[in-house]
Amino acid sequence: MPKATTPEPAVVGLDAPEPKVIVPETKAAPVSPAVVATPAVPPVPAVPTVLPAPAGGTPPVYPSADPARPTLRVGTIVWGLVITAIGIGIIASAAGAQVDVQLALIALLAGSGIALLAGSVLGSMRRRERR
Repeated sequence: MPKATTPEPAVVGLDAPEPKVIVPETKAAPVSPAVVATPAVPPVPAVPTVLPAPAGGTPPVYPSADPARPTLRVGTIVWGLVITAIGIGIIASAAGAQVDVQLALIALLAGSGIALLAGSVLGSMRRRERR
């Protein structure tokens, strides 16, 4: 049984002593290799990597090698143009150009709103043509 120690007073600063760590000694009986427990879970059977064809004789359907290209979203394009226009305005004002900020923001919001509406209308017309 380890001896109990009394705590030392706390010392603050760089000259504080290292804390003492007391690890109790344990004595365990040696384990022989024959006594080691085996897992109680049976091994999982291997799953086939290719599934057999269904009974009807039709082959399985695999995804095509040429997946459909994702379409660009109108909102992403419009917001990209808005951020680009703001960046150009900041660069122009830093270069010394006189920019009416209120008028520029009104024009930017009006233009982006019209672009969003036009893009959604054109997108819906394209989807109707595909059907």
